[in-house]
Amino acid sequence: MKKYEDSGVKKELYQIWQTANKIFWNGKIFTGSENHKLLASVSFITIPSILYYIFMSPEFEKNGQNGYSVIFVIIQITIYILLLITVCMDPGIIPKIRSEYEMDQELLEAPQKYSKIDYRFIVDSKMFIIKGHQFKLKYCSTCAIYRPARASHCPSCDNCVVRFDHHCPWIGQCIGRRNYVYFYFFIMSVSFMLIFVFGTCLSYIIDESKKRSIYMDTSDAVSQTLAQNPVSIILVIYSFGFQCFVVGLWFFHSYLVLTNMTTNEYLKKHWIIQSKNPFRRQNIFKNIVHVLTFISQLKFLELKQPVYETNSQISQRINSSPIHTQNQVNEVNESSKCKEEEAQSYNRNKNNNILNKIQLITQIQP
Repeated sequence: MKKYEDSGVKKELYQIWQTANKIFWNGKIFTGSENHKLLASVSFITIPSILYYIFMSPEFEKNGQNGYSVIFVIIQITIYILLLITVCMDPGIIPKIRSEYEMDQELLEAPQKYSKIDYRFIVDSKMFIIKGHQFKLKYCSTCAIYRPARASHCPSCDNCVVRFDHHCPWIGQCIGRRNYVYFYFFIMSVSFMLIFVFGTCLSYIIDESKKRSIYMDTSDAVSQTLAQNPVSIILVIYSFGFQCFVVGLWFFHSYLVLTNMTTNEYLKKHWIIQSKNPFRRQNIFKNIVHVLTFISQLKFLELKQPVYETNSQISQRINSSPIHTQNQVNEVNESSKCKEEEAQSYNRNKNNNILNKIQLITQIQP
């Protein structure tokens, strides 16, 4: 890297990082590749929550059930915090190794560092064994790296991710080793919210209908209750419809946590063999601890990492540009003039040196 410090231009990785992720605030924050899907998911959570605050909370307050609103607020805040961390956190991206620039040596050897195998051994064999299973380090031509076991390339975000689980279409972000724990508790919190809304709204309809059924028919009592607060039945239907999907998703990921498996491995049926999953621990508790914890030292991506772009790459980029502004043309002309002046000055100095040598020789000769 030092050879570029004098002959190259110092930049930071986020300025030339080729990815579909969205980068903000000079590389300090980045999100997934599909933020419009994230906004849609936030709206699906926020709109019914607003309806719950406006129409249901006053009814619970009348009945002395203020605790419902407090619990709902706590669940709602937890959901937003977990969603924010899941989307804005590096899922375990292995940076691309490009020929156009050089980076820190430790960053270049990130895949080898993670696999804890000697670098020369990887280059020679690219094979290793885990619990009797022979694995081959697959080469990613897009990222120009050898991926560790369980890592995969996400076509949506255009990155290789360690322990790649899946690309979540609901939040537009990859789910990998570092943010899986937050994703899991996020869908668990959303499941609790939907179950809570369904239960409290349904209980409200039943309780109000029972009060009115004392002096009218049950069907009329239910109709009058819904007519008084139609949002209650809307929230019941809405929460029931979504919880069939979200709660099912939570149960599915709970199964993956207990068996130490990823969504990618489950869908591709990697471990439907006699020797089963080699990454599975001795018991369920160890699987839970291993999956629902992330390793802080596992972070490879440093968006503020200094990168040196070579002069040849800079000139190639400038020459390949079809449109040049007047300032660029002037800069090129000035640089050519300077080169000509330097050449002329060099020639003059060379001629003067030759003349001086000739004079010196003539003086020395007898």
